[in-house]
Amino acid sequence: MSLVLFVVCAVVLGALWQIHRTWDRPPPDVGAFARSAATRSAGADAAREGAARLGELRAALPWAVPVGTSVADSCRTLEQGAMFGPRNWSPIRCTRNTVLYLAFDGDIRTRLRQLDAVLAEKKWAGTDAGRNTLTAMATWLSEAGGDASPSAVQRGSTEPPGSRPICLSTGYVPAAQAAAPTGAEVGLQAAVAERPCPPEADTGDLQLDGPPRKSAVEGTYYVAWHPLWTRAVSRSAYADHRYLVAFSLVDTYAAQPGTGDRATVRP
Repeated sequence: MSLVLFVVCAVVLGALWQIHRTWDRPPPDVGAFARSAATRSAGADAAREGAARLGELRAALPWAVPVGTSVADSCRTLEQGAMFGPRNWSPIRCTRNTVLYLAFDGDIRTRLRQLDAVLAEKKWAGTDAGRNTLTAMATWLSEAGGDASPSAVQRGSTEPPGSRPICLSTGYVPAAQAAAPTGAEVGLQAAVAERPCPPEADTGDLQLDGPPRKSAVEGTYYVAWHPLWTRAVSRSAYADHRYLVAFSLVDTYAAQPGTGDRATVRP
């Protein structure tokens, strides 16, 4: 009986393994999509346009000191399979994350207004209704009791009091994109932080309790990776300056088509 039971179990396990192999669909070839001529051309355009956009912001803020720029450019697909049944994968998307860090000092009320003016001049439109500027975000936080320091923007003191440092951010898109959205999208996050709080930055890699790491998730292919650890940048900048602004530029420049769709790349 034991031999028969063993054979039955072996047959069942073999059948289950074959079913698993049938259902366990591997991810699409992300590397091939990333290396295609159309994607590489779109990626080169994204790198060039991103450098120009951040360069404009840097040049318009002469009182801010550049302390580093990080880049993480990757194409990826995400598993969408259910607990039971075959794995499915989302369409591949290629995104370039570039973060420009600038340190500064001075009256924070004035600096926030200057940052808002430069972003408006460079045609960046806020995405948070009612709080679509850094000054408005600081005021909202003070009214909501979320952060003691930004209330200084409203009260008018030169040195913001309070036990909690300024740590705020808000999102933007190009004004033309806000008026007419397209498949290839660009977003900017502007985050201002006060010593010792590190600014919120969308770096495109893993930054948990240590230096940045590439994502180990299956279906991820890195095109470019020049990481900076936001905490390390902050510690270095705060040795000589009180505030830090991080401009995180996120550009989704290519996307694999879904069912019945065409691939979206930089026009």
